[in-house]
Amino acid sequence: MTSRERVFSALQGIETKRVPIGEIGGGYTDDIIRKLLGETYVTGADAYYQNHLLVRQLLGADIVGTRVVGPSVEIIGTHADWGTDIFRDFWGASYTQPPEATVQLVDPIASTPEELAQWTAPDVNSFDKKPVTRWRKNTDFFVMATLNAGFDLGYELLGFERFMMWTIQAPDVMRNYFEKLIQTNLSLAIMSADAGADAILIADDLAFNTGTFVDPVYLRQDYFPLLKTMITEIKKTGLPVFFHSDGDLRTIIPDLIDCGIDVLQSCDPNANMHIPDLKKDYGKDLTFMGNIDVDLLANGNQEDVRKTTRELIRDARQGGGFILSTSNVVASYCKPENVSAMYATAHEELI
Repeated sequence: MTSRERVFSALQGIETKRVPIGEIGGGYTDDIIRKLLGETYVTGADAYYQNHLLVRQLLGADIVGTRVVGPSVEIIGTHADWGTDIFRDFWGASYTQPPEATVQLVDPIASTPEELAQWTAPDVNSFDKKPVTRWRKNTDFFVMATLNAGFDLGYELLGFERFMMWTIQAPDVMRNYFEKLIQTNLSLAIMSADAGADAILIADDLAFNTGTFVDPVYLRQDYFPLLKTMITEIKKTGLPVFFHSDGDLRTIIPDLIDCGIDVLQSCDPNANMHIPDLKKDYGKDLTFMGNIDVDLLANGNQEDVRKTTRELIRDARQGGGFILSTSNVVASYCKPENVSAMYATAHEELI
């Protein structure tokens, strides 16, 4: 059975000899890849592809996350406090990368609701489909093309506080903003399908560990109808739709099912999203992916990781509908030996 066949079997509710395993998006940071590959780590013009191929082969992963690629970020200046580059992205927001910190927004795409109402989403015609096609043609990995929708990307481009205030102060402007973002990402999804992707992953964080960022009533009124339209159009291509969101989503899982998603990814145990329990409630409607705590991979030991992975597989595998992964991606602070232990355990736990 190929990796692609194994993942499709999970989506069809078919239990396979070994559960499928892999990560969304890039999956593994470059620091982790270097540590795992050691002397086999590749440098040079084609290093990204070669290293991501090698690390998946080493671990025995079934999935590769990729995307159609847009224009390179534009360096537009130097940050006065940190001395770091300020770069503008495809959408028009600018950021910097402070030393030993996460990326920081410098200038949003709009400073007032009035400016946001005039904002125009950029043209995606310059995007390159070849990275998706290359993975599809040259490997048997399940190729998952990543893009966004409107909520997570929406606050990244504006800043979280500004975004949250405007959902209350200017709901009509925000609804129109969501529409622009979703329509642009829908175009990227269609391009990804044409390029040979096996599935579309929508990355759209909606929640904290204690619940959704905004009242679920707001999402049902102003956001989910737009998301449902996007997913409906994607599924006309014949591709399944994966949906990633961190946090406790239990109050809105029925809404996500109504929107048409096929797979829910993250399922962070720290947010009370335990896949065996979720399968009992929603397994007839959804496949679940994730559930291995990234902090466990960072702070636990190999036996902790093996025990947790083994128990999860045994509790979640019955009847398919389960893909093993971290609850996000394999971060730089994870221990490479723990990552290897997680993947090795998956390959040992056979029917």
